[in-house]
Amino acid sequence: MRPAVVIGDIHGLDSWKWIVDSHPECEMVFLGDYLDPKERVPKVELLRNLEEIVALKRSRPEDVVLLLGNHDLHYFCEEAPLGSRFNADMAEDASRLFRENYEVFQFAHQEGRRLFTHAGVSQEWFDRDFRGDASRPVAEQLNHPADWQVPALMRVGEARGGKRGALGGIFWADRSELFDPLRGFDQFVGHNRVSRIIECEGGHDNKIVYCDCLREGIYLYLEG
Repeated sequence: MRPAVVIGDIHGLDSWKWIVDSHPECEMVFLGDYLDPKERVPKVELLRNLEEIVALKRSRPEDVVLLLGNHDLHYFCEEAPLGSRFNADMAEDASRLFRENYEVFQFAHQEGRRLFTHAGVSQEWFDRDFRGDASRPVAEQLNHPADWQVPALMRVGEARGGKRGALGGIFWADRSELFDPLRGFDQFVGHNRVSRIIECEGGHDNKIVYCDCLREGIYLYLEG
């Protein structure tokens, strides 16, 4: 594996540019949530920033991974629940941008035991709700779900306002639901905002690393 840089939730920030420029030799993994900042940012700037990220992917298709987050899916995916800060004034333009470039985005990325998603995969959700196959590459299953698996993939868990007892899927999983992340994997996720990179060990050769701290100017560098 090559060295990789993991960039947490964008939410309109353009600081990814200096990170990319600082690591020309690395694979770049963006964890999603490109829109819907908490601060007011003109929609033209938000869309331009996303367009530039897409252009980076198209110019370096083998080096850049663009994952989707819950704040992206609700602009173009009918199955996706609406998240907070959904911008109706921007929805038509955002939907067009995502749909016209859908092939450059993905739900999950895997390199050996490293698994990257927007919000994370718990063992219970993978077994009980998604009914995944542990003998097959996990990212392949997440990127190409069967129709009956899509509701679990998009599900909002109880911790984020979903139904009682529900666990969030890979776009919505809350940190409180990830005490037992998928076993046998090192996961790298955004979604749950932190002030620094936080690594949590499970008890079954599993760990999850929270990387949603781009707002603090922090990103994760992984050795090859």
